[in-house]
Amino acid sequence: MPGLNASAFARALDRLGPFEPRPHVAVAWSGGGDSTALLLLTRAWIDARGGALLALHVDHGLRADSAAEAVALAARARDLGVEFAALRWTGPKPATGVLEAAREARYTLLEAECARRAILHLFVGHNAEDQAETAALRAARRSGPTGLAGMSATVERAQVRIVRPLLGVAHADLLAVCRASGVGWLEDPSNANPATARAWLRAAPPPPPDPAAGAVRVAREAELARRLARAVSLAPEGFARLDVGALGRDDVAVEAAIRIARTVGGGVYGARRARAENALVRLRAGAPVTLGRCRFVPGPAGTIVAREAAHLAPDQPLVPGAEAFWDGRYVVRYSGARTDLRVGALGAAGWAALPPALRATVRARIPLAARAVLPAIRDLEGLLAVPYLLYGRTSAALDTLAGLGVRFRPRHPLAPARFV
Repeated sequence: MPGLNASAFARALDRLGPFEPRPHVAVAWSGGGDSTALLLLTRAWIDARGGALLALHVDHGLRADSAAEAVALAARARDLGVEFAALRWTGPKPATGVLEAAREARYTLLEAECARRAILHLFVGHNAEDQAETAALRAARRSGPTGLAGMSATVERAQVRIVRPLLGVAHADLLAVCRASGVGWLEDPSNANPATARAWLRAAPPPPPDPAAGAVRVAREAELARRLARAVSLAPEGFARLDVGALGRDDVAVEAAIRIARTVGGGVYGARRARAENALVRLRAGAPVTLGRCRFVPGPAGTIVAREAAHLAPDQPLVPGAEAFWDGRYVVRYSGARTDLRVGALGAAGWAALPPALRATVRARIPLAARAVLPAIRDLEGLLAVPYLLYGRTSAALDTLAGLGVRFRPRHPLAPARFV
């Protein structure tokens, strides 16, 4: 985007729309030069359209001065006339893979806050160098055309649309935007850490992604979406019915299997390709398999794909008026007043405790593999309600169901969004 200014930025967003007439946008603001330039450009774009802007900062709590940085950014946002919110990654941190975990936590926090505020678009400040580094890292991992195409300028997550309007802009040009506005920025010490792959790449910047790889990715993902549409049907209870034969026998079929397991299983990452290839071979022979936290169970009417009962998320408390996201698969909202409720898996014992007449009715609707992993509501006395089965332990429990909203909304959609 040569000659970066408000007009050039607006033209870039025109290609990534549509947006509301008065857009309500959040910007992921680390305080660094790239995200600060993005915030300044977005502020001008929003002001011209009568919209609203929110700067969202994530404090990962990984450095001693991170909390002080959040306070300083709050003050800077006030000076800029921009609404600001700081989000903090709490809880234990992993001993290994902390950068990957921090990235996932960051997007989870940002998405949840956008959903809470009914914001549809989250702007992220990845630039041209970030794009080139991403493609180079993926090339080193032999990820194929999909990886070599780099990052998409738009990404559809479950509750928010991520927009990267600066992928064609150099880091130096973004710093020039900050200087021209008289606004300073923070330097991220991890960028200079020689232990990180990106810092190593920045010592010798890689070439940009190959545009041809982007075209290959678009065609490949379109074919993947067509196969998934033909072969898979998702049930609102959270399982899938699969026609294995309709997936085909090529790399697209393997990718489809990975995506099915990631959607139904609610996992953060997809299964390894070699495991997916082996799983498809066994499924075509009629054998049940496990893949990506899921069981694939062949039957006369096709293959049932359901969440594996092993390693389910523990019971999670329900907070009145708040939203819970359980097991990477279900969103649960409770509008009542009770504070002793929790959501967890129905389990084999819970299924056995249901009235025989109800079990007989459910058998025709929900396959065996999917029953024990349904979400259930418990109180201090035990199983209280199973929303998908319209079961309540008592009439009062049925009243509780009226205040419950349970929806299968997996962490990752089944088909990929359009690559841009």
